[in-house]
Amino acid sequence: MKTIYFILLGCLLMAGEVYAQPLKAAIGIEKTVAGTQYGFGLVLQSKRHWQWGGFYQASLNYTRDGGQLVNPFYGITLSAPLAKADRLTFYANARCGVVNEIFIAVVPGLETELQLSKKISFSALMSVRMSYPSAQLKMTFSL
Repeated sequence: MKTIYFILLGCLLMAGEVYAQPLKAAIGIEKTVAGTQYGFGLVLQSKRHWQWGGFYQASLNYTRDGGQLVNPFYGITLSAPLAKADRLTFYANARCGVVNEIFIAVVPGLETELQLSKKISFSALMSVRMSYPSAQLKMTFSL
């Protein structure tokens, strides 16, 4: 739980330092070779569509006693725009973070973002995790 607070605090502190940069919140689901992970992220976007921020995701394990988060993956994310057309933007994405509070992972990927409205967008991200392809879908809200 401290990790989530640390990521939120870091993103909010960055928001004060970067004047007029839109803050975006995202929720998403990722299918990896190890299973499905659910998560959220906060990113800042520059006027040239560069994005940077933090993320947290984990798998849900349901038992008779309730659910618990397993295999957490959290860290920083950086996206560089490759091409932009009307409502569609292609990004090169890199996520760097800690898995299970033990391992450091760097995850490269390609992201396609479709702007649904002024405040809401939908993204599909293909990346390589654990030497296998993974797919992520996320919904982003401008704050």
